[in-house]
Amino acid sequence: MPLLQALRHLADLLVRMIRMLVATVNRSVVGIRWLTRTALRVRAVGSGGDPRAARLFDLHAVAVAADLSLLAGLVWAAGSPGALGWSAALTGSLVLAVLGAVLVSRAPGLARAAIGLTLVGRAVATLLAAQWAGDLWLLLLVLFALVLPQWAMHLTALWRLLPRTVHPLGGLYRATQYGLIAGLATGATGLVIGLAVPAWPMWVAALLLSVGALLALRLPADPAARATGPVLSGEVVSGPPSGSDAVARVPQQEARTIPEGFHVYRPSSLDPTDEGTKK
Repeated sequence: MPLLQALRHLADLLVRMIRMLVATVNRSVVGIRWLTRTALRVRAVGSGGDPRAARLFDLHAVAVAADLSLLAGLVWAAGSPGALGWSAALTGSLVLAVLGAVLVSRAPGLARAAIGLTLVGRAVATLLAAQWAGDLWLLLLVLFALVLPQWAMHLTALWRLLPRTVHPLGGLYRATQYGLIAGLATGATGLVIGLAVPAWPMWVAALLLSVGALLALRLPADPAARATGPVLSGEVVSGPPSGSDAVARVPQQEARTIPEGFHVYRPSSLDPTDEGTKK
């Protein structure tokens, strides 16, 4: 019967669609697992096992994810400025990036405060832009101009914080790679969802920037000191004269004392002083 054949074709079509959906989900899960393993491997190798550098890796990844989501939101923002405005914002971004890198390099004690305050300010500004993106076009230019300075401060602080066992250029490259793994996912998702909800990428960026501001509280206060390995506790003794005021630290040795009321028995055969008398 025609009706039964139509129902049979409809059932076959539904089964194929369900199988395709299951295969897509399985491949997506496999891809997410592979990306997660790759990101963790890049983080471990790039930070050299130093937990302080690993925190800065995580902060940089969150900031890059927020910035790429922000850029996806700027694509769908209504009433965005023209090419002249974006060119001026890009020029200002390069200038601010140089100034931010110099600030973190010359005053490493201010790195945590500068990074944290910048993230908080950008999170608040992104919330305002998500609410009134069409009216605050100047705010969009400011948000775009602050992307590169944020990355410059992170990478400069990481340059001073990496252990000596990690090559600085290799560490910066892996930090950028680690950030892009998380950032490309949020940026691509923001572009797709922005077709239906233009403000969605901006809200995601504001949330990620807020998380980054909380992560900035866990950064080391002074990133200038590199990890040089474990420190041995001991007494300081003066070394040989080498032209510099250097001291050597030797580990303390436990003093061996004999408790009161006990005597050490030493056989005469083991006493070297008795060898001559026996002969």
